[in-house]
Amino acid sequence: MIERGSGVAVWRQIENTLAEEIAGGRLQAGERLPTELQLAERFGVNRHTIRRAVSTLVERGLLRVEQGRGTFVQDNAIDYAIS
Repeated sequence: MIERGSGVAVWRQIENTLAEEIAGGRLQAGERLPTELQLAERFGVNRHTIRRAVSTLVERGLLRVEQGRGTFVQDNAIDYAIS
C-alpha cells in the first residue's frame, strides 16, 4: 500500500513493493512486468513515478528493460550489497 506523506518517497515505496514481489516469487525470473500505464493505474501514480522506481530496480539488477519488448524480471537476480 502506497502511503503519501509517510516520509518515504512514493517511487521508493513502489520500488520496495516490486522488489518484495520479486523476492517473494510473485514475479518470476523472466516474467514481463505490466506496462508503465498498468503499473501507474495499480499504484495510483503517473508514469514518471513508475519509471523512477523501475530504473532503480534496473540499477539494482532486479529488472532488465528490452527496448520495444518491455521490462522483465532479471534471471538469477541477487539483491544484496557487495562490500
